[in-house]
Amino acid sequence: MVTDDEQAAQRRVGGIVRTSSVLTGEGLAMWRDYPAGEWETSAAELSRDLDTLKVPHRIVVAFRPPRGREAGRRKGQEVRVPFPELARLVRWVPLLQQLLDELPAESPGFTFAYCEARSTGPVMMSLSCLAAEWPAWTVRQAELMGLLCVRCGFDLRTRGAAQRLAYDVDGEPLRPRLICGVCCGDGQAALDGLTALG
Repeated sequence: MVTDDEQAAQRRVGGIVRTSSVLTGEGLAMWRDYPAGEWETSAAELSRDLDTLKVPHRIVVAFRPPRGREAGRRKGQEVRVPFPELARLVRWVPLLQQLLDELPAESPGFTFAYCEARSTGPVMMSLSCLAAEWPAWTVRQAELMGLLCVRCGFDLRTRGAAQRLAYDVDGEPLRPRLICGVCCGDGQAALDGLTALG
């Protein structure tokens, strides 16, 4: 039997899934502005609703490209439901099943992968602070968020035969300076720099 609290949570969560969610190869992400507006559901409130519905999830800080004349990246929060737990959410939001059925097999996940040079060799890293919608950003938006090669402008989100691995060269924590493998000799310039420092 469904309780009154579950019905109320179901209505709120269902509305957000329909209007403010992104389905990825790693799960479902629901963007919330931070701080939330007066009439908006915050990430914390959404989290409580998902707890009521017994749907495992987590809240992460995420960033979107600036709008209009905004100076910097837009900070928000995403409530993310891991892919293995989506069946629990489908029970409450049946329309999600159709989205799952239509999701391409090789869909990108929440994070953007890149390579970081270390003294022990290259290490694959994940940039998890981007909003999960990052694969759908325009090229201009991707440029503002640092997803184009800073040397040649190649779109590092490119997949398939034309894909180039991204390397962090002289970046900062959570804000890597990404260069495509063609422009940096597959990270050799960064490795040479580490060798010189050592």
